[in-house]
Amino acid sequence: MNPFRRLLFAAGSVLLGTAAPAQRVTPSPELRDFSEQRIRHQKTLGLTLGGYALANIAVGSIAAGQASGETKYFHQMNVYWNLVNLGIAGVGLLGSRKADAKGETLAQAVRRHETMKQILLLNVGLDVAYVVGGAYLRERSQSHPDKSDQLQGYGKSIMIQGGFLFAFDLVNYVIFKNRGDKQEVKLISAGPMGVGIVVPIK
Repeated sequence: MNPFRRLLFAAGSVLLGTAAPAQRVTPSPELRDFSEQRIRHQKTLGLTLGGYALANIAVGSIAAGQASGETKYFHQMNVYWNLVNLGIAGVGLLGSRKADAKGETLAQAVRRHETMKQILLLNVGLDVAYVVGGAYLRERSQSHPDKSDQLQGYGKSIMIQGGFLFAFDLVNYVIFKNRGDKQEVKLISAGPMGVGIVVPIK
């Protein structure tokens, strides 16, 4: 972020901060709707990821016990990977249950919206790294014949899981951005004393 954008962002934060007491007492219907949409989306993310994780754990646990070689390790990694996904989904759902649209100020709502976008975008980058890491494990199996099945199975699983998460995070980022950014701009533009500052954020 260049100095000019930093200045705009700081100025916007100050203006939003001055609006906080009023927003805290009587949040507008538009602000509540903005916050509620974010909270609903977070719940949907958690439920979708949690359901996907449970399905993978169930199938992987059964299949790993009936398979051998590369396939066995593939299903094992699916289980391990989705235990982590299940934990992440649980934390996300817990956070969304505690969220309260009625008590959010404009500054808090905007900050949480932007934070959610940043998290999803960061996840997209991590997902690409997962796919590359899985491909590396498969390549490494060529020079480790004694662990070939394990590396091939784990690598394939990580590539598939990373690919799913890449699509999942990217689609949700686009939805979150397209739906929320327009509302955010209107809310900020309708700030105190008719002053509105819009800072372009990816």
